[in-house]
Formats: sequence, C-alpha cells, structure tokens
Amino acid sequence: MKNWLKKQYKWLVMVIIMIVCGACGEETKETTSGERNMYFYRADETLHTYEGYFYLHSYTDLWQDVDLYITKLEDFSDGTLYALELEQPESSDPFDELYGHKYIGYFYVMDEIIYRYNDYPTGEDGYTDENTGRIIKWIKSDEADFLEQSTIVCCEEGTEDITDENGYHSYVEVEGDRRIYRFYNDYFYGSKDYMLMVWEKEKGLTYYMHGSGGMDMHVEFGHNIKEEQKKDYGYPYKLFH
Repeated sequence: MKNWLKKQYKWLVMVIIMIVCGACGEETKETTSGERNMYFYRADETLHTYEGYFYLHSYTDLWQDVDLYITKLEDFSDGTLYALELEQPESSDPFDELYGHKYIGYFYVMDEIIYRYNDYPTGEDGYTDENTGRIIKWIKSDEADFLEQSTIVCCEEGTEDITDENGYHSYVEVEGDRRIYRFYNDYFYGSKDYMLMVWEKEKGLTYYMHGSGGMDMHVEFGHNIKEEQKKDYGYPYKLFH
C-alpha cells in the first residue's frame, strides 16, 4: 500500500512539474510575440546609427551622423511596445533644437504589423514615465481601442490610400522587400505635416523624413541619404530635393 502511494505521489509531482513548465513555455512564447516582425529592428538592438540631414529653424543645411535609440518598454500577448528617439544633432545655433521631432513615436510591433502612436506631449519631456505608463495601461485594458487610435506604418500586404476629413493621406505601399509609409496633405503649403518611412526586411527603418510645409523643421535620416534623395517618392516629398 505504501509503495503504491509513493508511486502515485511521484506521478502527481511529475504532472505538476509538467504543467508548470508548460505554463512557463507559454508565457515565454507570449512575451516574445512581436519581436519576430522582419521589418523591425532586432530584439537585442537598442541603438542604430544613420546618416542625417536636417533643415531646422536656423534655415541652414545640417549634415551629420545621428543615433536612433530603440527602447523596449513592455511585452504583451500580441506584440511589444517600443519608443524610438532620435539623437539631438550637434550645432552651435540654438535654433537647431529638434524639440518634438526627436521623438519618433511609440511603436506597437506585432508579428506582421507595426503600429505607430504619437498623441503625446512633444516638448522637451518626451517619453515621460507618466505618459508611457498611461499607454501601457491602455493596451492592457483595451488593446483594440489603442490600435484603432494608432496608425499602421508597416504591414506585409500594404494598406489602401485613405484620406481623412482634413485632407491627409496615410497608407503603406509594397515595394519588394520594402514597405513605404506615406503621410501628407493635398494642400501641402503652410504648416502641413508630412512623413515618409521606409522599412526594409531584416534592416528596420532605412529612410525617414518628417517635417512641415516650407521645410520648417525638416528631419531626414537613413542608410544612404543622398541616394534616397534621388528617388522619386512622389508628391510632396519630391519638392525637397
């Protein structure tokens, strides 16, 4: 009888261990979801150096290499939240501050889609703990609503050209191993924002452009800026080069 009870006890312990190990495996699988997106940066990459071109409030051309900081904030069951922040370029002119343009945005990276969320204070405070905590809490409580309020900036199949009530276009275009996100307004002149993101498989962002009409606070970075500037990305980007 005692031997039988010992066997049953050992069997029960083994079952419990298997269940616990299985749960750990599932947890690991969930928390790494989103890092398999082939268009985003590697999971271990926290800094990426680019060629940079800036035309800021000093209204002078500023060419120099810059670093992009890639900060992983939290894993979720469907993806991973990151913050991308651009290094402030070196300049003796105080008007060459990037201000809000150094904060590229919050990025929610899923297996096949990358969302960008940028409705946050764009002053010097940047990604505050308070604001980041609010977004993390939002994703945990209502991920669907967070995604609805965010913008798809990269996906395998691309997206349709959608124009909102203010005349802004926003869509992802497929070009070989590249996914090109475009954001611009039909009435470009004035203070209308524009943005261009080129994602390349296994490389992350390879070209980025953001600014306002008239090249007010114009920011560019990429792997080969001068070659990218020769390409015709269409209206309104071709107005700059």
